[in-house]
Amino acid sequence: RRHRRRDGPVIRVAGLIAAAALTLASCGGSGESGETLPDVDITGLESGDSILLSDIEGPAVVNLWATWCAPCRAEIPDFEEVHRARRAEVRFVGINVGEDPAVAAGFIEEVGATYDQFADLDGEVSTELQATSMPVTVVIDEDGVITTRHLGPLDQQGLDEAIDEALAVSSS
Repeated sequence: RRHRRRDGPVIRVAGLIAAAALTLASCGGSGESGETLPDVDITGLESGDSILLSDIEGPAVVNLWATWCAPCRAEIPDFEEVHRARRAEVRFVGINVGEDPAVAAGFIEEVGATYDQFADLDGEVSTELQATSMPVTVVIDEDGVITTRHLGPLDQQGLDEAIDEALAVSSS
């Protein structure tokens, strides 16, 4: 016999409203705030070398992902395709959040992603970027200013549009 909770629909509606507000607050962005990537150490999945995230020069696409995140797994092949088509225009950086680097590197090899991959073992990048779920994609212009912050998966068209916006800001 099933028991129904009376507050179920109210909680679901409240959750949907909160998710919509968060999405509106975190998707896109004009870069007018002058916000840049945080000074957080990330470690190369293959090299093991540590760099500061803030040292990444733009224009660049920075994508936070995890192997347990189904939307992340689904979008990485699209990111690879856009990377191959636009690598002369924009740098691509993947950052695996909170997982064993060997697990992350194995997945990247499996899907054939060739752009730079790093590890954020402690989740500090996602904390600094106020990412409440994954995937998260941040695009910076040539000055390192964040022009787009997108929470959730991006398809090729959405990614191309975000890159075009960063390049337009860079050229103006």
